[in-house]
Amino acid sequence: MRSSIEQLTEHDAVLLAVDPHESWAAKALLHEVGLKTDDVHFPLLLDPALTTSAKYGVAFQMNIHVEESNRPATFIIDKLGVLRYAKLGESFSDRPSVSEIAEVLTNLNSEWPSQFCRFYSSSKR
Repeated sequence: MRSSIEQLTEHDAVLLAVDPHESWAAKALLHEVGLKTDDVHFPLLLDPALTTSAKYGVAFQMNIHVEESNRPATFIIDKLGVLRYAKLGESFSDRPSVSEIAEVLTNLNSEWPSQFCRFYSSSKR
């Protein structure tokens, strides 16, 4: 897991995970897959009220195990807060690989200077 995170940080990216559960349930889920909180090397943001999940359109869209839960999703948001990539999963395991995300980041980073200059110059008028 740590090498995957390093692969993303090479692209000047920060990984955040959003979990729709209370902290006790998130810890139980980690335990269920054989992990402890110390094994998670990125911020795990808890969203039990589903505020963030609803904002990104993934709240209560999938039946996972015995409960309605959020649709698995991956978002890339640029330094200006603009959503640049979205992958909404069709199943719990439908998520892009780290190499797929790295490829998207490579493409976005190659566009970044021109995108930023265009945004900056048009917003100054």
